[in-house]
Amino acid sequence: MKSKNRLWILWREFLERSFSIAIPVAAIMAAFLVSGFIILAWGSSPMAAYTALFSGAFGSISGIATTLQRLTPLVFTGLAVAYGYRGGFFNIGAEGQLYMGAIAAVWFAITFPNLPSWLLITLCIFASGFMGLVWVLLPAYLKAKRGINEVLTTLLMNYIAIQYFEWVIRVDHIQEGILLFGGVEPIWTFQNWLGIKDATQPHPKSAFLVDAAHLPTMKSLLESNLFSSLFGGAEWYKELLGITAFGRISLAPLLALLTALVIFFVMFKTVTGYRSRAVGINPEAARFMGINVPRTLFVTALISGTLAGLAGGMEVLGTQHRVIPNFLVNAGFDGIPVALIGQLHPLGVLLSATFFGALRAGANKMQVITSVPIAVVYIIQALAIVFAIAGTTVDIGANLKKKRLAREVSEQKLEPAKEEVANA
Repeated sequence: MKSKNRLWILWREFLERSFSIAIPVAAIMAAFLVSGFIILAWGSSPMAAYTALFSGAFGSISGIATTLQRLTPLVFTGLAVAYGYRGGFFNIGAEGQLYMGAIAAVWFAITFPNLPSWLLITLCIFASGFMGLVWVLLPAYLKAKRGINEVLTTLLMNYIAIQYFEWVIRVDHIQEGILLFGGVEPIWTFQNWLGIKDATQPHPKSAFLVDAAHLPTMKSLLESNLFSSLFGGAEWYKELLGITAFGRISLAPLLALLTALVIFFVMFKTVTGYRSRAVGINPEAARFMGINVPRTLFVTALISGTLAGLAGGMEVLGTQHRVIPNFLVNAGFDGIPVALIGQLHPLGVLLSATFFGALRAGANKMQVITSVPIAVVYIIQALAIVFAIAGTTVDIGANLKKKRLAREVSEQKLEPAKEEVANA
């Protein structure tokens, strides 16, 4: 009897813990099911469309490289939103923080191109995260000290950042030996020191970053002395070197994975994370526990902004190596659904970002093979978000906990009666 009860308790605990995973999985499956009817109405086969979609995302090394490129900024912005939301700071400003991070990374790379590669990359990464932190300072202060809603302030900061971005990519950057069109030497001002535009180009775009500022790729790592000395004579090693797609896979996805693990550790294994989650659940209860709520909110916001700034830096250093107008549209805003579908958990954000990245990486192949428009991908995304939010209203986990507690209470009440009967 005891073993049976033990198994039932383990089963209940498993259901309670797996409920947070079941919601996003069921939401994604429901989104594909409903979208299948839309594809049928279009006159195509849903199975063929989805096969082409996932083949484009995971069917080749090139497809995997594209998926990794697409998911990397979403991991950082998703982590920014998830960590901030868990701590009571709903960061809607990841878009602006991302743009500011990209500006900082490009500025350092084109201002100090002669630095050693390891130092230049480190400075660019640090600058991108720092500018994300700077851009969230004002909303963080207003939220922590004045109680002003962060949704409004972070949203408004987005527009300032985007307009500033549009300005700096139209201002020529200081570069020695540059002549304007017609061979005229420019007169540089403080504005030119701030600008990041390539002075040799007529259109608003930054110069390409020097190779020293590029994050190492899988191909460059395989060609390094360490790997060549270990596996230089192996046939499989030579075949790997022949895969050109490895040249497109940088260390940015790996850094995104490591960042998610670090945020998981900070969120669930440190005092800082515990305080942040306590404030996010109930600020008044946290205050009675002795937690400094304003300071905790402020620190939570800074961490969130730093993560969003890193998204822009990683995109520049790992993939695009320059910025142009609308170089990464809506990646900051997309961090919100990535965090929600990931159940505001760092590891869930990884899976959710992979889902979003795969959809975007395979959309073109789906359209080419089955003539299903790319817009269907955005319908799938939207439906997955709607179903995920709807799924949270069915709190099966809480119901299971209530039933378990009620059963334990009733069992405790019956124990004295059982003893009396046994004594009689």
